[in-house]
Amino acid sequence: MQPFLIDTGTTQDFARALLTYAEGVSAPRAAFSLPGLSLTLASDSAGYLELCRRALVDDPLLARTGQKALEVSVLDHLTHPDMPYSKWVGEMFGLSLVEEGLARGGFEGFFDVDRQLWQVYDPLRAKGIEALAQAGQFAPWVASFPLRNFLHWAYQSMGWRIVHAGTLAVGGKGVMLIGAGGAGKSGTSLSGIRAGLDSAGDDYVAMNLDDGAVRAAPVMKLMKQDGKGLARLGVDPVALGLGDPNWQNKYEFDFEQLGRGRRATAIELKAIVLPRIAHAPRSVLKRAPSQVAMMNLAPSNLQQLPGGWREAMRFTGRVARELPAYYLDLSDDGPEIAGAIADLIEGRTG
Repeated sequence: MQPFLIDTGTTQDFARALLTYAEGVSAPRAAFSLPGLSLTLASDSAGYLELCRRALVDDPLLARTGQKALEVSVLDHLTHPDMPYSKWVGEMFGLSLVEEGLARGGFEGFFDVDRQLWQVYDPLRAKGIEALAQAGQFAPWVASFPLRNFLHWAYQSMGWRIVHAGTLAVGGKGVMLIGAGGAGKSGTSLSGIRAGLDSAGDDYVAMNLDDGAVRAAPVMKLMKQDGKGLARLGVDPVALGLGDPNWQNKYEFDFEQLGRGRRATAIELKAIVLPRIAHAPRSVLKRAPSQVAMMNLAPSNLQQLPGGWREAMRFTGRVARELPAYYLDLSDDGPEIAGAIADLIEGRTG
């Protein structure tokens, strides 16, 4: 089969060819009920359906709130040697030129140069395709959150966002936890969950602004923590059967395995919390400027999720304005940290 010769002007034609090809493939399917989305995944690429079943939320209760249909196919060229593949023939090449070419046809997309992996999404029809060079040939972080970009594009078209943040809640009210790696976000989330607080997720959540309220909902089941962090909280990864650490040397697991906090279907957020490792005698909350919350929210969401940066800036700006922000200087006592979070949520903080 001859390659599809593309440049900025013809990238949109290649995108259409991929989407048309996917519609003609009969492949095993799996369905997922997500907040606001009913996802149907078709894939005969080895192991991909199981990868998604392991990582993505599937809660029938979420279907009661009304859902937009999303269809994604994940196919690989070894299984489908007749699937269109590309060769760039433009005088210049860059990912921004790829995005520009896709945008001319109204598409969202991403191209992984190293792995020759294409993702193309049609927002009008809510259909997408991920075309792999061969089964399993994707970046290691994809196993933690497969189809992340497609969910990002689908939620973006609904006015929602995928946000890189942790959450903790009591009785449907809660906080979002943000900060750079190593700030203590995951440890704080796990401390709260171990103490019986609920969560919509520790890494990425779906977020929407509705009637002046900021709400978070779960999209992925897995949280991540390294062995030392688990040990500090009395969690034995071997006893729980968590398997081997991932590419970051962190264990990935569904926090409901811990038998403490439960997965919340929705959380009305009341504050933004920025944890800071302080080894303090007791955890201390201090008001933080909204600009600091905005600066911590924006970078990871802009860098890790392709397209829609203007919408992302507007959304995160609104969230930072709507919610008060607090620094949380952490103690080394997990239950005490959870108590400080619960006090904030329930209005017992001065």
